Amino acid sequence: MKETINQIKNSNESITNRVEQVEARTSDNEDKIYHLEKSLANSERLVKNHEKNIQEIWDNIKKPNLRVIGIEEGIEVQTKGMSNLLNEIIIENFPEIKKETDIQIVDAYRTPSIQNHSRPTPRHIVMKISNIQNKEKILKATRERRQITFRGKPIRLTTDFSSQTLKARRSWNNVFQTLKDNGCQPRILYPAKLSFRYDNEIKIFHDKQKLKEFAARKPALQSILSKTLHEEEMKNNNQNHQWEVPL
Repeated sequence: MKETINQIKNSNESITNRVEQVEARTSDNEDKIYHLEKSLANSERLVKNHEKNIQEIWDNIKKPNLRVIGIEEGIEVQTKGMSNLLNEIIIENFPEIKKETDIQIVDAYRTPSIQNHSRPTPRHIVMKISNIQNKEKILKATRERRQITFRGKPIRLTTDFSSQTLKARRSWNNVFQTLKDNGCQPRILYPAKLSFRYDNEIKIFHDKQKLKEFAARKPALQSILSKTLHEEEMKNNNQNHQWEVPL
């Protein structure tokens, strides 16, 4: 009996030692996981900062650029150059600017550089204006006129943004339309900020989270935006789930 009891004690001690070893290894692994998660979070933050810096650099490079959308392929040959093309647009739509300002183009090209003949729409034209103030005059006049034409056909004039900024601006589309439908006079400010009028004041937001926090304190605004913001949140959640890797 004593021998059996001793065997049981020894067995218990062995099990206890093993459990302690497992717990120690588990604790070590938990520490490693914590440090890995912290390192991953730092890496993600560095990547986001790097992407933001690249975005800002590209936006600064593109700041003097004017993007012309809807001009038929090859029309610049008929106008004998991009400068004459832009002059024709200005004379047709903004004769007052033509009288007051000498618009000079530093560089101009179609983008992408190679034409895809199966593409139904013409390539955009990017024009680098020598004076940023002149570019802003044209864009301001474009917003006021609303409908711009070239030889009677509608075209669009806009700032030439980086792909990241363009994506950020487009992300406001649904919120922008909802605010517009409710008379809040929304605008997208450079590079991708939402501006609108509320309580006789101009409100400006850099991201949707700040907008949500502000709307939560304003019942009337929350009533206007709640459906749109909820739908966008559900859409983003669904997209995130599609990228999840099953265990």
